[in-house]
Amino acid sequence: MRVLLVSDMHYTTEETHDELKRLHPEANASLAAGSAFGYTQHEKVQKVLQAILWEHERSPLDLVLVLGDLSLDDFGFRNLPDNYCRRFLEECMRKCPCPAYALPGNHDSYPERQWREVFGYGRQYALERGGALFVMLDHFRTCPAAGASGSPYTPADTAFLSEVLAAHPGMPVFLCAHHVQEAGESEEFRRIVRENRNIVCLFRGHTHRNAVIRLDESYGEKYLIDIGGYAYNGMVINGRYSFGQLDPAWAWGYQMLELGEGAARLYHRKPAMHYSADNGEFDLPECISGKLEIPLPTAVRTV
Repeated sequence: MRVLLVSDMHYTTEETHDELKRLHPEANASLAAGSAFGYTQHEKVQKVLQAILWEHERSPLDLVLVLGDLSLDDFGFRNLPDNYCRRFLEECMRKCPCPAYALPGNHDSYPERQWREVFGYGRQYALERGGALFVMLDHFRTCPAAGASGSPYTPADTAFLSEVLAAHPGMPVFLCAHHVQEAGESEEFRRIVRENRNIVCLFRGHTHRNAVIRLDESYGEKYLIDIGGYAYNGMVINGRYSFGQLDPAWAWGYQMLELGEGAARLYHRKPAMHYSADNGEFDLPECISGKLEIPLPTAVRTV
């Protein structure tokens, strides 16, 4: 089974903050609106779809998981004239060659009812595919947003997680979240991750980085994987935050998970890209990083 995980598109208005303000005085667009790394917002989303279609053509995908920040809607604060979560669903997810599911990030701050109206499922849920369980955790349940950072971080819903795990015994489990604040999580969440041997690893977006992190003993030394993202990565320049600089730590692209008999194989792929930034023009080559193989517990079912 092959699963593609992607995050942080930050889809938003093609107009800049000032342009949108003239058209819609009530709107409060992000300073990151408009062109991003030399591409329009729509072109940026098409880059995501192109990568999914390329990966599927190479070897068929079974599942696409979108780990939040589909948009920069900040519902409740920005008052944008369009719903960019809905647009991402229509322009990308519904064109995927396999089932695709999303969970909300801090900027996708739609309350449960509005989220369900768009996606047809809740902000938090679990998926069983190919003998594995994917638990989609909502860490940004306080909605709508009150500011430009969207919803605040909320520790994992351990009652939900415990219920889901109890209902699916004997399966390899992958915890998926927009963000996991290792130091900000509850002792109960740490205990569940530490003591449930079926939990293989955790995936998160939000950081716009790619990293393989070995958590400490309180988490049972499980792996936490930063899956990168397709949005810009801002930098502080002369004391001011800039969205126009190329940050070498930015990991555009997506994460792959391949499940076979006895092991989960992971890696991150950056497709080749031309980047137009305030600090220059860059031709960035394709790059594969973060290769990792994790043995599956012998007692759980494998694909």
